[in-house]
Amino acid sequence: MPKERIGIMGGSFNPIHDRHLAIAACALNEARLDRILFLPTGNPPHKRSADLADAEHRFEMTRLATLREPRYSVSRAEIDREGVIYTVDTLALLKRQLPEAEFFYLIGEDTLLDLPNWRTPDKVFAQCTFLVSSRTSADAAAHPSVPALVARGARFGFLSLPPLDISATAIREALATGLLPAGLPPVVEEYARLMGLYGVTPLLSDPVPMYARLKAALSERRLFHSLLVAWTARRLARAHGLDEAQCELAGILHDCAKCMPLGTLQRIARESRLLLDKETLANEALLHGPVGAVVAEAEYGVSDPGILTAIRCHTTGRVGMLPVDMVLYLADKIEPGRRNYPGLDELRALAEKNLVAAMLRSLHMTQQYVTHQKAPLHPATQRVIAWLERLPQA
Repeated sequence: MPKERIGIMGGSFNPIHDRHLAIAACALNEARLDRILFLPTGNPPHKRSADLADAEHRFEMTRLATLREPRYSVSRAEIDREGVIYTVDTLALLKRQLPEAEFFYLIGEDTLLDLPNWRTPDKVFAQCTFLVSSRTSADAAAHPSVPALVARGARFGFLSLPPLDISATAIREALATGLLPAGLPPVVEEYARLMGLYGVTPLLSDPVPMYARLKAALSERRLFHSLLVAWTARRLARAHGLDEAQCELAGILHDCAKCMPLGTLQRIARESRLLLDKETLANEALLHGPVGAVVAEAEYGVSDPGILTAIRCHTTGRVGMLPVDMVLYLADKIEPGRRNYPGLDELRALAEKNLVAAMLRSLHMTQQYVTHQKAPLHPATQRVIAWLERLPQA
């Protein structure tokens, strides 16, 4: 039976960014790896800085960034160990856990110069093959330090990715100054903003309990979606001059009741004396909106009526929708994790320019879809379409 080929990508991931993911994807393909293990470091001997986010935050950002690729996993091997962590110790630990595996350590060409300074580098060389990606030069294999390292027993493979230098420092600086960072996965950006990392003002004074509660209440897929809806809502709010924090928080919590079973949703609706039609009460895909507003207020401490109203109507819309309602409704439909469907790109572009026109376009698309499925359109949604069609901006 062939050995399992495991790629290892270690680093501070402060934060993880697009180049990390591109290197991993390239290595997976070109080195025919079975999977890749991401190893956020807990206490790196070479990176001790006030800019280094807490290890738990870096772990969670890495987990979120890799969530959708089943061949990626994130290990706590370095985070949960005390003291200074060295690669040679991590490799020895992994070798004990997976004695039949073959390890491939992913590095950037800038690390080649530093390899002789690693703790007991010869032992490291004996335990893995290095897969090297270019960072600034066109050909990492031509790096002057390679021959000497090979003479010491190091083994190398060189990835075909063109050189690119994405700076985590530049990403952190952009976040701290309110700019839109380039090269950062949206879900990671949103988590960093939610938690107030890298100089960002957090949405809440203590966001950790809220996130923990939401993470426990939602599936992984739904949590991922909620963060992307918040990211999209914030951008739409900025484009239309709305309160970014208000729209963002509505996005994070809009599905807080989504994973509740229908019976639980109905019980909460009944106990809260929600006046709802029978179609909504019988359908968890619709009912989680109005019940979600109740849950957001009771369990997450949201008192802003604008946020609660937006959550309440994000499934069917409502006549008289305010811009915040429209932002949430549209963000739910166009967030970047959505599978492509006909008209999605046009809807995204339209949402940046005209909320009313985008709402009408989205609702017409929904109308066409349910008609094709030979299902009835919810009466509330039909009323919203008629209302929007009367507005001048539509």
